[in-house]
Order: sequence, then structure tokens, then C-alpha cells
Amino acid sequence: MTLQRATTALIFSLCLVGTPAHAQFGFFKSALEKGHDAYAKEDYAGALKHWTKAASKDDAEAQFRLGRLYDRGEGMDEDPATALIWYTKAAEQGVEEAQTNLGVLYDTGRGTDENNRVAARWFSEAAKQGNRVAQYNLAVMLDRGDGIKANKPQAAALYRKAAEQGLDIALLPHAKILDQLNKPVAAYNKYLQAAEAGAVEAKYIVGLKLQLGLGVTADPEAGTTWIKKAADDNYLPAVLHYGVSLLKGEGGLEADPEAAIATIEQAAETGYIPAIMDLAMIHDTGNGVEQDRTKALGYFEVAAKLGNPVAMNAVGERLLIGVGIEPDPSAAMEFFVAAVRAKNPMAMYNMGQIYEAGLGSEPNLEEAVKMYRAATELGSAQARERLIKACQNQTFAACFRR
Repeated sequence: MTLQRATTALIFSLCLVGTPAHAQFGFFKSALEKGHDAYAKEDYAGALKHWTKAASKDDAEAQFRLGRLYDRGEGMDEDPATALIWYTKAAEQGVEEAQTNLGVLYDTGRGTDENNRVAARWFSEAAKQGNRVAQYNLAVMLDRGDGIKANKPQAAALYRKAAEQGLDIALLPHAKILDQLNKPVAAYNKYLQAAEAGAVEAKYIVGLKLQLGLGVTADPEAGTTWIKKAADDNYLPAVLHYGVSLLKGEGGLEADPEAAIATIEQAAETGYIPAIMDLAMIHDTGNGVEQDRTKALGYFEVAAKLGNPVAMNAVGERLLIGVGIEPDPSAAMEFFVAAVRAKNPMAMYNMGQIYEAGLGSEPNLEEAVKMYRAATELGSAQARERLIKACQNQTFAACFRR
């Protein structure tokens, strides 16, 4: 995949087949060359005319360039289906750029049915010719098992080849695979290379590895320096991490609660849920600041509205017993129900207790058992204990499920 979750996994080959030098004035120019001249002047209609003529005579480069016109929609509406036809003709004649772009069309289902295996075959053909974009795209597929069988070592080799040809986008995923293949030293070195090439996530990971001594001699202060670089680039996990380090006085930093809160708030203001949850817990416990459970509840509510199930349950608990606010069992139930729908085991456990005790209604042991069972199946040991006790001498179906 690419350096950020906001970009696509596969990228188009934008490499151009070398344009032949124009013939001297008065000499014959081929239809291919006339197409080049027209394209350089942004005369797409002229390029279309000349390249169509050359492509119809099996000129492979003209077929590729014609396909790209249709693919990009230059001088016309995008027409990936027609692009596919011309890319295929050029690809079958060995044009690596056509093979790469044809693979993208099959992988994304543009102009044809999505077919990952055919995409992988064309990427493989171009990769064998040394096309770095095809090497990267095929590596992504092998890395993820995207429509083809995953093969991490092969993906690593292809990422390396693409990176060695200057495709820096391949550095970070190569580093991650090396980590997965249990090669910590090689992984650290590749993360460092990616970080030095500007990959923000890699800067953060280098910082973490230096702090923890993973694949490199531990150096907490140097690690903090790299994390700060990623934070300065507004990489939110790094912003949060740096803020927490300021709060605790870790990684060679002096504790500075005021600066720490301001830093964490910077991440929280973007809607970054881990930062919002940390602020809630900091104010809830009075960790480095004056305890303020009303403010903590406010942060939990923000995270809950953003869809965080843990926060939904936390708001429900506080509304139920009145922490930071007057008790409101009815409102608490709304948050518990939302958290249960989001498969939060603690909320299921709490709902089980509410049903069992009959808070706000008559006790309903069968519904309580259902909640305890659901939480148990999600790994809650606490719910399992309550389930066993609640099921003594009972014949509810949920008591006998395994």
C-alpha cells in the first residue's frame, strides 16, 4: 500500500515511452511522430487521429498512447473500455507501461469486470521487464493476498526492487514486511530509509523502535526526536504520543502538563478518537491535572458520538450512577444499547446487571443471561462468572449454549 491510508493501493504507470526526436524540417514524419507533435501542443484531437492511424498498423507505442488518451479522458470523456482494448494490443506486444495500466484496469474493474488474477498476470509481465510501478503494484497484491495467494517474501523482494529504482513509496511497506518476517534489524534500517525519504509514519515508527530498542540500540531521547518530527508533520499518533510523553516526563522530556494537554488537544480537535479518550481519562483520574469528571464526561460524550463503543459504555456508566452529572438512568440506557449494538462486552455485562437487578423495570433474568452469554463469547471473564451464577437451576437456552 502507499505511504498514507487516505491514497489508493494501486497507482497508474505514468512513465512514457521515449518520444523519438522529430525529423528535420522537410523530412517525412510518421503518424506516431505527428501524434507526438499534436499531443505536445495539447491538440488531443490531432493526437487521437494520428495515433489511431499508427495503432491500426500495429504500432505498439501508438496503441499504448491511444489507450492512455481514452483512459485519462484527454480531449474526450474517459472511456476505460476502449482504453482496455488498446492497452491489451500494446501489452501483448510487450509494452511494459501498457501492461501496468492494463493491470490497474483489471484490478479496479474499470472498463471490465474486476479480475485480480488477470491484473496480477499483467503486473508480473511488466515487473519482469523492470517496471517499478508494476513491481510495486504486484507487491501490494502479494502482500495483502488481494485476489491472489499472499506471499510475503516475494512481496518484500518486489518492494525492494521498486525502491531501488527510486520509488520511495515502496520503502515503508517493505519495512513492515521485514518486521512481519521477523527481521528487526533490516526492518529498522528500512524504516529509517523511509523516514529520511519523508514518510511521516516511518518517522514515528523509527522513534518507537529507538525508544524500545527494537532492531537498534535503545536511545529514548533520539526516539523522542523522531516522534517530534512526525508530530510536527501532524501525524496524529505521534502528536498524541508526544503529548503523553510531556505529561509523564518520558523520553528525555521534562514533565509539562500544560503543554501536554495542549498537544493532546491538538490531536483531539481533529476528531482523533484515541486523543479524545486520553483526555477523558486524564481529567477523569486527575493525571497531571486537577480532576474534573464533568470535563471527562464531555470528552467521553464526544468520542461516543464519533462511534467509539468504549466511550458509549463509559457515558452510560456515568449517567447511570451520576459521575460528573446528575443520574439519568433513561439516558444511560440509550448509551448502553448503542454500545451493545457495537459489540462492546463491558456494555453487555452492564446491561446484564441492569436486567438482573431490574433497574428501571422488573427484573428479567433471561435477558440478563443473554447479555452475559454475549459478553462471555467476546472474551469477558467477568461476564462468564456472572453467567455461571445466574444460570444455576435455570433452563434458559442461553445457559446451555457452548
